[in-house]
Amino acid sequence: MGSAPLLGAMLLISELMRHEVAAVSPDAPVRRVVEVMVDTGVEEVLVVDGRGRVVGSVGDDQLVAVLHASRSRSWWGRLRADDGGTGPEQRLSSLAAADVMLRRVFPVDSATSATAAVRLFDEYGVNVMPVVDHGALVGVVFRGDLIRRLLLPYAFGRSARS
Repeated sequence: MGSAPLLGAMLLISELMRHEVAAVSPDAPVRRVVEVMVDTGVEEVLVVDGRGRVVGSVGDDQLVAVLHASRSRSWWGRLRADDGGTGPEQRLSSLAAADVMLRRVFPVDSATSATAAVRLFDEYGVNVMPVVDHGALVGVVFRGDLIRRLLLPYAFGRSARS
């Protein structure tokens, strides 16, 4: 297990990042955010403005927290229902990505080492970081991607190339 940090130092984010970015606009309804999560198989999507800047992210944990905020109905019931309630706490379709997104965005360069990315994830307390190249969004890296690549091969006694 002692060689995991060395492996991380050799790997760059460009080797670990996902090139297909799950993203929505700030005005996208929460229902669309959920659809993108399901369609792409991710637990968090980026929120990108009209100029292509990442302005936030929405994770499943944020959605559950927002949906659970109202005790009048379970978070699951609110996620599934669109019963014509009047306030944001009653009507899921009235919420937009901007209403629920995490505004802490910490982009990394594609040349960032995996070891540095691990430190940044811990320092910033986020689960996803956009990857930019000269200011342009080129990918995304999830904390889970780093765990799978850097830790799991060693946890099960397999080589890092598995």
